[in-house]
Amino acid sequence: MTESRESFEPPVSTRRHDYGLLIVLVTILVLVGSALFLEARSEQQSSGERVEIDLKAPLQKLDLRRTGDGLIVVDKLGREFSGERWLEAVAMEQEFQRGAGPLYVIFNITKPVGFLWVSIGFIGQAAFTFRMLLQWFASERAGRSVVPLAFWYGSLAGGLLLLVYFIWRRDVVGVTGQSTGIFVYSRNIMLARRAFKAA
Repeated sequence: MTESRESFEPPVSTRRHDYGLLIVLVTILVLVGSALFLEARSEQQSSGERVEIDLKAPLQKLDLRRTGDGLIVVDKLGREFSGERWLEAVAMEQEFQRGAGPLYVIFNITKPVGFLWVSIGFIGQAAFTFRMLLQWFASERAGRSVVPLAFWYGSLAGGLLLLVYFIWRRDVVGVTGQSTGIFVYSRNIMLARRAFKAA
């Protein structure tokens, strides 16, 4: 029989990997929970004259009504604006974004909590990069192509973080890509653990 060019490198201890997975999942929950809490808190606080609006919200979340006085815009929070006031609010939000600094424009955010969401996305992307480097290092060390279990854990952690980030961004392409990947990563972890227990 010929030896396969790709192989699975079984973990040293599944218990150690269980703790690692638990730490990763708790970290993801803390990051996402913090971002959701800060986002909800910032929506409750109103800042004087400036009416905070969500520039990245889909237009179908707005309810437009025609009245005798003109156009009324109702946002996702149920706030009503005249058409003129809505345009002023959009202009003020854009002006605030530009005036807050170049990072607000580069990351396309309008609130400081947006930095936490962008950080979640960057951490997810870093996990994907790290898993590839880890797989490359393990293959070089073994002198053949191997896929360590940590590769799949990194894939799962990165996939979950990016899924949450894409949901926040309302990016259907990213959500679709990451949600299918999460299933594959989880299944590979289950198969690898089953192979280790059988060995």
